[in-house]
Amino acid sequence: MHRKTLLAFAAGAGLAAFGLLAAPAGALKLTAPLAAPSSIGTVDLATVFDRLADSAEWDVRIRALESSFTEELRAKNAELEKLRADLEAMPEGADRAARADAGRLRKLQFEEWAALKQTEIDREKSLKWQAVYRAVREGAKRLAETEKIDLVVVDDSRTEIRTKRSAEVSLESQVQGQISQLRILHAAKTVDVTEKLIVLINNSRNASGAAGAATTPR
Repeated sequence: MHRKTLLAFAAGAGLAAFGLLAAPAGALKLTAPLAAPSSIGTVDLATVFDRLADSAEWDVRIRALESSFTEELRAKNAELEKLRADLEAMPEGADRAARADAGRLRKLQFEEWAALKQTEIDREKSLKWQAVYRAVREGAKRLAETEKIDLVVVDDSRTEIRTKRSAEVSLESQVQGQISQLRILHAAKTVDVTEKLIVLINNSRNASGAAGAATTPR
């Protein structure tokens, strides 16, 4: 009796499931609407950095700093070389010892100056990349709003895997590390918005510069 009851229950459950499968499509209602497909734009970040007017302006300032540093470095090296030559020409004695102490002090001052200058140049380069990246991020937001793009991503699909001999990191680890950082395997040219982003950022910069010049008192 118990076995018949179980068989009857199983048959009933099977018929119920069959009824659901056979029901008209209109009778089944989705509990949540399907999300619309996202619109995606890709950007070649290296190209954007290379062609932004802001980036070029920063490069001019940094090159001027580096050029000034190089000229001062040359002059200070010549000064140290003259001190060394003068010291070698002096006879042994108290004056020569005093001149040697002064030369060593001058060399230490020169090394401290060089370290400070290199730090200053490094800071300017850091500020450049922060400013340019900030402009790219803000530009991408404006472009997405204008073009109705849901997601703007960096296209790294053309990145080449490169290795170099190293005692610390194996070639395999280098390759695996680079692969782990990549996110896009392929991106169609139809979703590339690099040119649009460059034009938008440069035009915005020119417009803000013109507006600033128009309101600046003479």
